[in-house]
Parts: sequence; structure tokens; C-alpha cells
Amino acid sequence: MSENTAHSDLPAARPLGEDSSGYDPITETYHSRFDGGPSTVVVAIVEAVAAVTNREPDALSPLYDTVDPEALADLVTSARGHPIDVSISYEGCQVTVSSDGGVVVEPPEN
Repeated sequence: MSENTAHSDLPAARPLGEDSSGYDPITETYHSRFDGGPSTVVVAIVEAVAAVTNREPDALSPLYDTVDPEALADLVTSARGHPIDVSISYEGCQVTVSSDGGVVVEPPEN
């Protein structure tokens, strides 16, 4: 069973550039963004984890095996006025999704 936690006191991920997407060698994390609707949250998570694990998105286990994607998307998209970060473990990665539209993926431990 994965560990899911919600945090409202964590600092937001720092931008990497104009689109705030890509690998940050300082923190050794991968950053991605979503822009609104609930489906973009799920796509951002799956694509970021696929990039980190060097796999195709359709080769990953379904996100719903880890977390209720609708509930997660509703939580972070409805909290735009109130900062919130939700962390989950997915495909061996630690994934943090923020209400500011950020997704941060920590690669699996080797």
C-alpha cells in the first residue's frame, strides 16, 4: 500500500525556467506542470513519472491503483487559493502535486 500525505506547509518547487519543466540536477528531481482541468493533473503525473523511469506512459501501472485520480485532481485544482501539496508514491517514485500547478518527481532509490 502506498503512503499518501497532504501537506500545506511545504515550500513550492522552484521554477526551472519559463515552462518550469525538466530535470533539476541540484535537487535531482523532475519538474512538470499542469494547467487547470483534472485530466491535466493525471497526464502531468504519468508523463513525469514515465520520463523519470525511462518508460512509456502506457507501460506504467494505472494511477488509480495508487490513488483516486479524480479525488487528487479535485483536491489540488479546487485549492488554487490555498496552497496545498499532496505526496504519493507511484512506480517507486515520490510524487508531489501542488495546487500551484506543479508536479515534482523524485526518482526511485537505486
